Amino acid sequence: MSRWRMGVVLALMAVPLLFFMGLGSFRLWQMGLGVYVWWPLSGCVALGYFLAWYWMRKKQLLPRVNFDIPMHWSDRDREAYKLVEVRAKAVAENDPGQFQDLQFYVTQAQEMSLELARFYRPDAADPVSSRTVPEILAVVELASHDLAELVEKNVPGSHLLSIKDWRWAQETAVKATGWYRNASNLWWLASAVLSPVDTGLRYAASQAGMSQPFKLFQQDLIAWFHTAFVQRLGTYLIDLNSGRLRVGAHRFRELTRIQAPDGTAASVTGPVAEALSHVTLTVMGQVKMGKSSFVNALLGAQRARADVLPATSETTRYELQLPNVPTKLAVLDTVGYAHTGPKEDNLRATREAAQQSDLLILVLHARSPGRQADLEMLQKLREWYAAHPDLRMPPIVAVLSHVDLLSPAMEWAPPYDFQHPKRTKEMQMHEALLAVYEQLGVYLVTAVPVCTAEGKVWGIDEWFLPALMKQLGEAKGVALLRCLHAEADADKVRKVFDQLLSIGSQALRVWAQGTQVKR
Repeated sequence: MSRWRMGVVLALMAVPLLFFMGLGSFRLWQMGLGVYVWWPLSGCVALGYFLAWYWMRKKQLLPRVNFDIPMHWSDRDREAYKLVEVRAKAVAENDPGQFQDLQFYVTQAQEMSLELARFYRPDAADPVSSRTVPEILAVVELASHDLAELVEKNVPGSHLLSIKDWRWAQETAVKATGWYRNASNLWWLASAVLSPVDTGLRYAASQAGMSQPFKLFQQDLIAWFHTAFVQRLGTYLIDLNSGRLRVGAHRFRELTRIQAPDGTAASVTGPVAEALSHVTLTVMGQVKMGKSSFVNALLGAQRARADVLPATSETTRYELQLPNVPTKLAVLDTVGYAHTGPKEDNLRATREAAQQSDLLILVLHARSPGRQADLEMLQKLREWYAAHPDLRMPPIVAVLSHVDLLSPAMEWAPPYDFQHPKRTKEMQMHEALLAVYEQLGVYLVTAVPVCTAEGKVWGIDEWFLPALMKQLGEAKGVALLRCLHAEADADKVRKVFDQLLSIGSQALRVWAQGTQVKR
């Protein structure tokens, strides 16, 4: 769209409006109704300014920039994101004129890239030396894609106007503001001659609070764009430094869509996508704590077909589909470890199962206070994940079994409300859970009581499954993080062979074409 054509269109549209505004104002002044009409209309304008000011204060006028941390991030990634948040919130410290300069964004990107690179590798001399070219391009592609969608969705006409048009519109707006100010001053001067007192009152009212909403809106708009830029670029720089963009921009976006609640995951295919369609639960604990009984109660309580699948000599794998839950559950039942502490063979089996798990279930006996072995196991798991900061430790749900044996042992009359205990049995459950939190609470997300004795099954539907549902999102994030790294590592050699095959095919095609030309 050329400038002169746009100017003609705007002028033709403005002429009737200005004409009727002038004619109407003159006629109302002649009839002596100007003051009666002006005040209600000014009240509407004032109300509009007030709502704009209020909604801007509440950050509700402009669309919210998504600051939700991705579920697949590790604890180290979440710490790195605090640096991004600091930059995003520092908009008030910058000169608003800088936001119109492209070099300002380039400088911001360079500084943030180096800052995050040194967070992950303190000895990093620059942000790109340890990264491959496809990884760098993946950051550019992903961030550009998200920002383009954001602008196209929230900035009217952004898909029609070029940068040149936007600059011209900005220059025209500045000139138009000056013209409007001069015309407005002349109008107020003429009105003051005709009605000085009334005009003075209206002028004072029009100036009160008019500039502030516009100023706030300008500041909020600048902050919105700056925040979106820093947040989206910082997000993908964190994924870059964590090594997850080795799978490529397309595959990364494809796999992360598996977590999307809008059903877009249905189009994702491949072995990794198949693995992510499950949530793997590892049931672990000391021997004779009731792990197998708990698994049997979990499977039987749902009246669902449980497929027993071969795993290892120390681990049994089941698959379970809960009603009204699209995600399948893979349950790993481990052999357990000794009361005196994790032995190396059982420790290895349980640890390997836990490292392949998305959520851990620690089974504890309600009447057994000896939990040193459990504490050692959890400590060793945390140490392993601390040595692998690119991964994330699964959430741990403690299951307190055999609660039917708590005093009074002969009583069993569920349901029990251990959160608001009144009966003796409920008080005993409450005290037992407090003891669990005191001993192991730093490792647990929650703890629930269950009874798995035949004919007395209770707590699976009432407490465990609701606790499990609350952690499914976290568990899927753990699974996605692990699978992203696994696919990136597995594709290293295959990609080299694919690249050599592609080069060989191209060379053969060129040779064949050259042979045909010679003939």
